[in-house]
Amino acid sequence: MNSGSIKRLLSPFTGFITVEKLIAYSGHRFILPFWHAVSDVPLPHLSQLYRVPTVSEFECDLDFLLKNYKPASVEDVFGLANNKGKSNQNLFFPSFDDGLAECYHVIAPILKKKGIQAAFFINPAFVGNKMLFHRLKSSLLLNSISQIKPSEIKSAEKLLPNRNIHQFLHKATFTDHSLLDGIAEIFGLDFELFLKQKQPYMSLQQIKELQADGFLIGTHGMDHREFFLSSEDEILEQISASMEFLIREINPQINTFAFPFTDFKVPNSVFEKANTERLWDLSFGTAGIKDETMKNHLQRIPMESGVSKEGEKVIKTEYIWYYLKSVFGKNKVRR
Repeated sequence: MNSGSIKRLLSPFTGFITVEKLIAYSGHRFILPFWHAVSDVPLPHLSQLYRVPTVSEFECDLDFLLKNYKPASVEDVFGLANNKGKSNQNLFFPSFDDGLAECYHVIAPILKKKGIQAAFFINPAFVGNKMLFHRLKSSLLLNSISQIKPSEIKSAEKLLPNRNIHQFLHKATFTDHSLLDGIAEIFGLDFELFLKQKQPYMSLQQIKELQADGFLIGTHGMDHREFFLSSEDEILEQISASMEFLIREINPQINTFAFPFTDFKVPNSVFEKANTERLWDLSFGTAGIKDETMKNHLQRIPMESGVSKEGEKVIKTEYIWYYLKSVFGKNKVRR
């Protein structure tokens, strides 16, 4: 049984314990929840990847956080990173990945209304809708497959020797861009037209406006490829190129990097080189509540994991999971 399944089993028990007790048991008073998008309308390019919260659900999550934690400032986050995330007070700092348009149109106005600072992590290759993330291509194809003729599905599967098309689309990686494009052509989907008409990503001007409003802008790799499938040189090139874009176009007060997908299996040498060469001031992973040993690196909580629709349950489940792992000495990050 994987960790996601265990967390779903734990979620119903979160109502029996207060978050304050869970915080006390774990010692983790500073948390970093993260999302991708918030929307009241269906988003077919995201619907097959994770559950997108509605505006009311997102506001409920923020209200829970505001009731139990104080919003952290960018300066707080930087200072806590130097202390391995250890805080004397309950603090939270939200972030949002991939630079999706909803960050500008929906999320930022809500955060401003509630007086919450946050970080937005962008992929330079996607800014201004120049390129579509391979997982978004997969989601669009999966959403259309029920309307595709069986003969066209068979034609598409000829591109995938010994692979079922549904399995392929659910597991497609960066190296599958050309196969995804080939399937789209058979299905009659035009990814370039989708980018032009729907504009799923923020423009550079919108990103600059977010920074002017006091939000932190960081990077998320150039094109959101899987680092656990990449060489050390490829990973460092992705970090370096994306940070060069960030400094050139945005020039934030703190240079931050959030690992795409996960920092799992990323060699320690990558962190050491990035810190030595000052490629970033601060970096982030996605391992939830865990004890981090890496310098200037913080772990975030995925809020769209499928554990629950309620952010309160997601966060409480993370605390319970941390406690259970600590019994077996599994609560520290090991890469």
